Parts: sequence; C-alpha cells; structure tokens
Amino acid sequence: MKIRRTFLQRLAIIICLLLSAGISFAGDKGQVTGQVKDVWNDINLMGVAVSTPDGRFRTTTDTNGEYRINLPQGSHSLTFKYIGFEPVTESIQVTTGETVRLDINFGESINALEELVVQGSMVGQAKALNRQKSSLNLKNIVASDAFGRFPDQNAAEALDRLPGISIARDQGEGRFVIVRGISPHLNSASVDNVAMAAPDADTRAVLLDVLPMNVMETLVVTKALTPDMPGDSIGGHINIETPSAYDKSKRTLMGNLGGNYSELTEEWAESAQMTYGDVFGANRQFGLLLSASFDKRDLGSDNVEADPWEQNDNGIWVTDSLEYREYDLTRERMGLTANLEFRPDNNHNFFLRGLYGDYEDHEYRRRTVIGDMAMEPDAGGNTGMIVHEDDGIYPETAILMKDRTETQMNYALSFGGENVVDNWTIDYMAAYSYAEQDTPDDREFTFVTEDLSYRYSGAYGDTPKLTAQTGDINDLGIYEFDEVADENQIVEEKARIYGVNFKKELDTSNPAYIKGGFLFSARNKKSDVELYVNDDAPGDFDTLAGNTGGGRNEYSDFPLIDEGLTGRFESNRQAFAMEYEVVDSLAEDYETDEDITGMYIMGNVSFDDVDVMAGIRMEYTDLEAKGYIIDEDLDNPVVGAARLEHDYSNVMPGIHVKMDIIDDVVFHAAWTNSISRPLWEQTRYAQVTDEDDNIEIGNPELDPYEAMNLDATLSYYLPDMVGMASIGVFYKDIDNFIYSQTSDMGDYELTTWNNGKHGHILGMELAYQQALSFLPAPLDGFSFLTNLTVSSSNAEVPETGGEPARDIDFVGHSDTVGSIALSYEKSGFFARLSGSYRSEYLDSLGEEPLEDEYIDDHFQVDLSTAYTFMEKYTVYANLINITNEPLKAYYGESGRLRQFEEYGWSARVGIKFAM
Repeated sequence: MKIRRTFLQRLAIIICLLLSAGISFAGDKGQVTGQVKDVWNDINLMGVAVSTPDGRFRTTTDTNGEYRINLPQGSHSLTFKYIGFEPVTESIQVTTGETVRLDINFGESINALEELVVQGSMVGQAKALNRQKSSLNLKNIVASDAFGRFPDQNAAEALDRLPGISIARDQGEGRFVIVRGISPHLNSASVDNVAMAAPDADTRAVLLDVLPMNVMETLVVTKALTPDMPGDSIGGHINIETPSAYDKSKRTLMGNLGGNYSELTEEWAESAQMTYGDVFGANRQFGLLLSASFDKRDLGSDNVEADPWEQNDNGIWVTDSLEYREYDLTRERMGLTANLEFRPDNNHNFFLRGLYGDYEDHEYRRRTVIGDMAMEPDAGGNTGMIVHEDDGIYPETAILMKDRTETQMNYALSFGGENVVDNWTIDYMAAYSYAEQDTPDDREFTFVTEDLSYRYSGAYGDTPKLTAQTGDINDLGIYEFDEVADENQIVEEKARIYGVNFKKELDTSNPAYIKGGFLFSARNKKSDVELYVNDDAPGDFDTLAGNTGGGRNEYSDFPLIDEGLTGRFESNRQAFAMEYEVVDSLAEDYETDEDITGMYIMGNVSFDDVDVMAGIRMEYTDLEAKGYIIDEDLDNPVVGAARLEHDYSNVMPGIHVKMDIIDDVVFHAAWTNSISRPLWEQTRYAQVTDEDDNIEIGNPELDPYEAMNLDATLSYYLPDMVGMASIGVFYKDIDNFIYSQTSDMGDYELTTWNNGKHGHILGMELAYQQALSFLPAPLDGFSFLTNLTVSSSNAEVPETGGEPARDIDFVGHSDTVGSIALSYEKSGFFARLSGSYRSEYLDSLGEEPLEDEYIDDHFQVDLSTAYTFMEKYTVYANLINITNEPLKAYYGESGRLRQFEEYGWSARVGIKFAM
C-alpha cells in the first residue's frame, strides 16, 4: 500500500503523542515477577490477567506462566484473573529499584470452581479463551488439554472450528487453512515464529497435515497483524507453538498408539507418538523436550472429471472429454523434534530447537479418458446421447495408470534468547530451514483404442456414466500400448532467517513501552525436472492383456491397469528406448532467490481500561528469477537461459485499540496494512512457445497483493462457564490481486499471470461457545460451540488481449463459512459431534466466464470420542467425514461437472497415556 509522506508524518506524531501521554509524572518504580500455575492439572498458565485494582498497571503471563510488572514504590494489591477459576488478589510491598517475587497457584480447593470447569478438554478451551481475552490484537486460538493433547488429526483440522476458519483438503485430509473465506495462499504460517521452508514447487504455504500433533502446544491465528510481525498475511497468520519442558513443573512422558482406517480402501494402518520432557540442573535451569512420531494412512478416492462444457448446434451441452479416476494412496509421516532451553535466572533464557519431518506419499492413479468427443441426440430424440467425433470416427479411449512415490522432507534449526536488563527486553533469533520434495519415479502408462462408442447418461448430474454401444470395453486386446512416461523431479528450498527486537518500558505515569526490530530472510527456491518418454513398447507390452486388475469405482465399468505393471516395466527397462523430453523438462526448471529485509517501530500506552498500540513496518523485497526460453518449433527448442530481477518496497502502518468496557467485555479495533507475495509458480521464469505459436510465460515482475484492513470485534467472556460470545466486522481493500489469464493476441494465445486492479472483501463474524455447566446433572457435561462468517468480495479483472474487463469474486473466496459442535464430557467420557461448512468459491479463471472453475459448497460432519481412566490413560475413536461428503466442482455459467470426488469415511482409534 503506497502511503503519502504527509500521512506518515501524521502517524509518527500520533505515536509520539501516545507514548508521551503520561510523561508529566514519572515516579520511582520497582518490579514484581512471578509464575502462575494450575496446581489442579499441574500446568503453568499463559494469558492470566495481572492488574492493580484500578486497572492502571496491568500485564499478562507468558507461555510459561511468568509475568513481570513495574509498580511505583509502596503497597499494592495485584489481582489475577483466569477464565475457569475465581480471581485471586494478593498484597505486595514494592521498593524502588528492587524486584520482588509473587507466585500464584490456581486450582487449590479454596479457589477451584466445579471440577468439570478445569479438567479434560475444558483445560484447552480455558487456555485459548484467556489468551484471546488478554491479547492486544485480534487472535483466535486452539490449545491442547492438560496432557498436551488435541482431539484432531492434524493442525489444519484442529483450527477448523475457530470463527472464520475453514480448511482446504487433499484426498479428504485437511491440508491448508482458509481464514475468513480467503484463499489459503494469502496466509502465512510459522513454527515458534520461524517461517518454515516449504517443499512444494508451486506454493509458499506450509502443509499443515505434515506436522505431527504431538509437537504442537498451541495454534494461534492472528487476524490483525502488529508491526512486529512479518507483513505477508492478508488472510491471517498461523503460528504453531511447540511445547516446552517448562510447561509443567515435573517430568512429562506422553504417548499414543493407534490405527487409521479408510472405508473406501478397507485398509488399516498404524500410528505412534512419544514425547518426553524434563527440567533439570541444580536450579532447574535446563529444560529438555523430545518427541517422535510415526503415522501411516491408506487412503483412496473415486473421481469423475470433465473438460469445459458448451452448447452444440443441437442445443445440447457437450464436453470434449470425460475422465474416470481411482486413487489408492499410502501416506507415511515421521517427525522428530528437540527443544533445549537454558534459564539461568528469571531475566535470561536461551533456546536451541530442532525439527525434522519426513512425509512419503505413494500414489496409484488409474484413469480412463474418453477424448475428442461430440454429442448428438439419439435416434428417438431422447436425452440419452451417442458420443463420437464429428466425422463419425469413434472417440479415443485411453486407459492410464500412474505409479508415483513422492517424499517431502523438511528440517529447521533455530537458536535464540531473551534478556531483560533494567527496563529493556532484547530478544533475538537465528534460524536455518531446509525443505525438499523428491519425486524420483513418477511413471504413467497409457493404452488406447478407437474401437468403442458410447451412450451417455447423467448429463445433468454429478456422475455421468458411459455404456458401450459398439465394442466390448472388457476386451483387453483392443487397448494398444501408446506410451510410458517416466518423470523425476526434485524441489529444494533453503531459508536463512535472522531477527532481533528491542523493547523499552517507559517510566511514565501511564504504563507504556516502545519497541523496534529488524528481520532478514533469504530464500532460495529451485526445481529440476527430468522427463523421459517411450512410445514403442516391446512385444509383451503391445496390449493391455494380462495387465489389468479389479477396481471399485462404481461410476466406471472400464478395466484398470494392474499395479504389477510397474514391476514388469522395471525388469524390462532396457527394452524401452526412453527419450529425453527437452521442452517438458526444462519448462519446469527454475531457480528463484528472494531476500526480504524488514524493519519496524511501534509503541503502546495504557489509559485506564484502554490500550493503544501504533506503529509502522517497512519491508524491502529483492527477487531474482532464472529459467529458460523455449520454442517448440525450432530444431533446437532451447533458445537460452533467462534471468530477471524485480524489487519492491512496502510500508505498512497500523493502529490497534483494546478496550475493557466492563468486566469480561472486551472491544478490539484495528487498522492495519499487509501484503501477500506471489506464489513461486507465478514468479518462476519460463517462456514456452508451442507448435501453434501460443506462448505460456511466468511473470517475475508481479507485485504483491496489497491490503488495507479494518477490524472491529466485541467479545463477552463467560468466566464461570468457560465460554465466549462475539460479533465482529472486517473490511479489506485489496490492490494488485493476482490471476491467471489466457488472452487472444491475434496470431497466438498468451497465458500468463497478471496483477488485477482493485478489489474488496466485507464481512461479519459471529461466534458463541459455552460450557452448559448450569444444567442439572448429568446434563451439565454438555458444551456448545458455533460460529458463522458471512462476507462478500469483488475484484476487477482488466481488459486483456481483446477480452473485456469484468467483475469477479476473489479467487478462493467463500462468502459463507461456519461450524457447529456439541460436546459432552463427564466422568472421564468425552464426545464431540461437529460440522463445518464452506460455501462455493471461484477456483480459477477460464478464457471466458463459461469456463471459470468453481468448487461447490462443502459440509463435513465428524465425531470424536474418548474415555479417560486411571487419570493417565485415554482410549479414543474418531470418525471423519461420516456422511461421505464429496468434493464437487463445476464450470462457470453452465453449472456443469468439472470434478466429482468422494473419499468415504475414515476412522482413527487408539490409546494415549500421560505421566
């Protein structure tokens, strides 16, 4: 967002005024420190509100339950408030220049509410609500229970029940988080505030289904960024906070042994996790936490897809091709983490963290593709149609099988610390992260025939079906070998990140501080593809005979290629004359370097029940993209290497206001500015001219999305019932949104990425959750949660290549997102039935509105159950997608099938322990 100089001057004046508001009186002060614990559950409490009775001096406890507050000399009372417990008030004597310690224990018999409130899953809800309430900016949080456990399968699915949050799925599993209906690629994610390198060749997003749940303590979604956070989050920022040995006051040992089941594949697979943590040393100055996990899943999906539809001369909707797909996948995840901390005293702490993840995805994809189709009414003029080419030749039917193994690996090592000296707090961090996606063998076999014609039915449904009119689809001899393609790809990303922050507590009549810092990130993204193809097979591969196996796709009667074909290919590989495909290989090769330098200054001042924060962040991005220029018409298609540099700067001011209107009623308001940088696939530099002179080119000169954001939320916290009700509104004014478009340039078509002009998103967020502990037993074990986000979006696509300008919804934006859950917890038993909904959204732009691709609305129902016995052991059984909700996609104004994919339901069962 480009900001005028006069505006920046005014903003600087506002910051100075806020910070100097109480300078007229500066008294001598001392310091009070301490730790707040929940002794009932033996955990340290983060987010406890600590304040003097008049609210003038206040703070909150940090991730380890520690707090620090500066008070004038004399006698004071401090009140400690935490949802789920009665407030605690203690008196303390403060002496100038000295530090006095005051520790607080919640959960002792004199302070505890009903047992239900502070045990089981309520512990996690209370942790989350207390942090949200005490936060100066707008956040939503999911926290683990007293044993560090989540009832969900992965981080994405754990966040699915937060206000304004939905998830994008892959093969039925939650993978990316969608904030307020905005595309997941406009969010950012980090682990312990370190932006991880991403293994995927196209996106920047961290795959949230890869990280194991046992390395997560708290998941924080920030919807209104503060200046000390990286500015690349238009939707929101997701931070995964890992557990610390200091979360508990004693040794921790947790484990999980379970299994995963897929209804579609009828397969079981194993899962195991183990976490160990301890604090040791003469003064408990060392903390160590180690964790390991393994998870395997056998998944499947059945799929029907079509090319864009248009009406023919007979007024019948026709498509060029139909596909029937069947997937069988085996996914294995392994994770290792280590967190070593050194705390010589209350004012100094240091950490060394390591994280390693390995994700292997083995996929068999079987396809039947009927192409070069046309459709006409049958002889009786009925709605059934005969499918053939315009010249009367039968369409081509291809039977294909892909056998692919892909491994994604990432690791991160970070070192840092925090030091408090007088009224200064200095924290710093250095991190290195590496991610790799290795696909050594991606093979696809193709057999074709033109001996079949079909009757087509289901033209108006989700799952069209073909029945053979001429020929026998089960006659394996008619399917002749066409080609085998063997591709390997390796993608690497390396990230070096360095940051430092300085915070100064000001000695003013009103509590205030000023903070500034620096962050540098250097990333290198590289992709290398090698493709080999053979279309002349040896004799025993001439036809499909002997190479088929059974299938389960109820929408297709076609034969399926047997998995054993891969082994037969490998044993006869020397008989295949595999040829290197220069164009297809080099077109996917690229290397991009991106350096980001960020600086900020901000300040905060407290006026009675009002906190005001203001500041400004500046980020400079330097991009260098390298790739190839290719022309398929030439004998030597590689014209040469290409290199392009692009740099840009962004200035992002912001103001946050938090107001405690009355007890437990909090108002948050924010004006912020943020960006989202282009995806790697959009800026990779490769220019390919095909045999028809059509050009496809990446665009390294893309500018980032730029957004001005307004947020206002009113929340009422229910301290006795671990609940909250809120209403909020938000507005995003967005420039430079990015879209893909194919344009008619006269003699050729040009496909590239462009910056659009202007767009906006306006919405409202409603949320309510409450433990129904006021009901008579046994109904007092119920809890209820629901939220709803409604919004509208508009973006203007400019005129390009003769195509007129038009207004569209933001790509990836859903106008309605919501969830609902009913839980019951009593005497160790827990059950939660939940549903999540996301309305339809525009997935990508076609050459014309008729070919725009949409994802249909989605409503998924899940059930989680658990029983805890002997206080340490929990058996659980979770059912996912119990109504077998499919993925549906369609084309633009036709509303006709693009994709229909169903996964069946799945289950996760096992036993956990915590000691």
